[in-house]
Amino acid sequence: MQNQSFITEFIFVGLSQDPTLQKIVFVVFLLVYIATTVCNMLIVVTILCSPPLLGSHMYFFLAVLSFVDACFSSPSHQN
Repeated sequence: MQNQSFITEFIFVGLSQDPTLQKIVFVVFLLVYIATTVCNMLIVVTILCSPPLLGSHMYFFLAVLSFVDACFSSPSHQN
């Protein structure tokens, strides 16, 4: 028995059709994105500017993890 279902289109409705609510949701997501990026970069800069911290393996991996998190939370366009 084989799968007989075929998906021919995907319609993304979104969170709301109300323009006011769309603006509120946009601002909330924008603030969360900015906070995530700024905090991750702050962690990276703090660790890189403190040589004793960078010598510790835990802080090195924390800096790398924060950098990777900032990279993956940023939008990228691939064609």
